[in-house]
Amino acid sequence: MLTRKNTKQLKGMAVLLMLTHHLFTFPDRVPFGLNLTNNIILNETIISLIGKFGQICVPIFMFLGGYGLYASCVSKEKDEIRNDLVNKIINLYKSYWKVFLIFVPIGILFFSKQPHFSNADFGSSFYNISGYKIISTFLGIESCFNYEWWFFKSYLFALFEGFIFLELFLKNKNRYLEIVCVILWYITISSFLPSIISLNNLSNLVNNFWYSNLFSISSYSVLFFMGIIFSKYDIFQYWNDFIENLAIVEKIVIALFVLSFCLYIKSTIITSNLDILLVPIVCFTTLMLINSISILSKILFFIGKNSTNMWLTHTFYCYYFYPFVKIVYGSRNALVAFITLVILSLITSILIDIFWKYISKLYNQIHMFLLSKGY
Repeated sequence: MLTRKNTKQLKGMAVLLMLTHHLFTFPDRVPFGLNLTNNIILNETIISLIGKFGQICVPIFMFLGGYGLYASCVSKEKDEIRNDLVNKIINLYKSYWKVFLIFVPIGILFFSKQPHFSNADFGSSFYNISGYKIISTFLGIESCFNYEWWFFKSYLFALFEGFIFLELFLKNKNRYLEIVCVILWYITISSFLPSIISLNNLSNLVNNFWYSNLFSISSYSVLFFMGIIFSKYDIFQYWNDFIENLAIVEKIVIALFVLSFCLYIKSTIITSNLDILLVPIVCFTTLMLINSISILSKILFFIGKNSTNMWLTHTFYCYYFYPFVKIVYGSRNALVAFITLVILSLITSILIDIFWKYISKLYNQIHMFLLSKGY
């Protein structure tokens, strides 16, 4: 049921949730004297709920990644997998490096001597630059210059695990068996393995690169597998059959009610254990709204096309680059701060794409010139 357009729309929704999460959830990262105050539209309780609910953005990105992986790499008719892992990893690094090669040099050149402007002191991330920090962050092994880039490595390993999952269950046609296996896998690596490690004095495993990345991203990688299952069995289409005869107004009302309920659950019962249930429901009900409200469809699609760049750049404006941090929080109004951050991130994304488009054209011209001269 999910088209490429739908996926971009849902990514648009997810990145907006990410922005609310980073703006409204961490008071220690807010610059001194610029706390977001209450207003008629957003009071303290609502701001807190929205910020906590925004944490669901990461599981949504994982879910959509798994959904897209199956749709793009598996032939249902032939039961064959197109092993496209290397290309997908290369494309992921390309998107990452396009931002890294712009923002890290900017940070080093212009934001290495900032004042201490928040309790979290993220503005100091460009102090004490070293070759190790640059190389390890460039490779995505660490996130020394932007701590929110941790997701890149997690997604990379989830992608690898996703291909293993495809191979293991390629011939299986029982959706319930796969869902149960995913849940059991989640329980094993989130609860069972940590207990075994603590009982048998294997604590060093926690610091092991392969163990920590293959077995310690459980709450997120499990949604990658769920995305594969939903894509394989077209579960959203099955759900859609139940609502296809409803009027548009009825769909909107139901979607808003369900989303509000999910917001309350995610914000009050703070556990990632429920994400397996909540994420598919949030995605489906958001699709109900998108298909019912044309302007929402267009807005989320446009934002979704820029979601990767927005994810990689937005925290520079609300955490790391002090002049921009002051702009984002300067109004002390939660709604204005959110809109400001969206605009800054969106404009930045557009400019990044334009910049690399012209760099690519310039490279192609140089390449053709060298070929013509026989160099």
